Amino acid sequence: MEPKYTSFDKSAKTCLRQQVITEDLSWAHYQNAGERLYYQNDTQHTLSMYLDGGYETHRTDIKADYGAPSKFCLMPQGCQSHWQLGQPQQFMHLYFSDEHLKKLAVRVFDKDPRQVRLPELTFVDNPRLEALFRHQVAGLNWQTSDNHLMMEQITDTVLVTLLQSSGFNLSVGPIKGGLAPKVAKAIKEFIYCHSHRQIYLSELAEIAQLSEYHFCRMFKCQFAMTPQEYLLQVRIEKVKQSLSHSRQSLTDIALNNGFANQSHMGRYFKKLSGMSPGEYQKHHQGR
Repeated sequence: MEPKYTSFDKSAKTCLRQQVITEDLSWAHYQNAGERLYYQNDTQHTLSMYLDGGYETHRTDIKADYGAPSKFCLMPQGCQSHWQLGQPQQFMHLYFSDEHLKKLAVRVFDKDPRQVRLPELTFVDNPRLEALFRHQVAGLNWQTSDNHLMMEQITDTVLVTLLQSSGFNLSVGPIKGGLAPKVAKAIKEFIYCHSHRQIYLSELAEIAQLSEYHFCRMFKCQFAMTPQEYLLQVRIEKVKQSLSHSRQSLTDIALNNGFANQSHMGRYFKKLSGMSPGEYQKHHQGR
């Protein structure tokens, strides 16, 4: 008779704390024991580290070692795994979207997002990630607004470390499409220099010497986002610089960076950073 498995989402686990950073990033700290369960997440990737226990926990769908404190599991979006849990254990999950990971790869490494392929990993060691999980994230009070920005920054450091250790080490074969390197560079420079005003798609397509339709397809292949999303990202980064170093009013910062008004800026700023411009400014200028 086949053993009965419970979905991780419906298991008897205890969620000790959780924190949503943005719509693409969140953390959870769990405790669980003595269950047979399966894990599947079709909407995001999951990076998990055991904080305590796990010695009797193992996967039943593949041949793998047993768990232990500081062991990592990486469960890419769409994969499924079956588990037998032993004695009480505590572990943290970092949930992150594929879109966020690819945008991060573009921004930090200037890599083609199609090169990002996360492997499925079970009970591996990674001292750099462990230090971030155990000494940076686990030790923070997740609920205070003062720590929200710090958690966002640490989370991106975790993902950059993950990409360095696994994301670009996989062969993905020849990559076709996208923009030529010189064209991509020219487009980025144009957007950065003119982000304070409305940028027309026809302007960008003319630089690339492509039709607007073809340019949009090639741009998204290259940057894992649309031209409008890229422009918004540049504007938000410039707003962050102004909030950190300028004494301008929020209204002036909004208008100087291409937003219609302060409310318009605030809506997109909170969506991308998880906090309001005022909270961000208070944190940086109050240090």
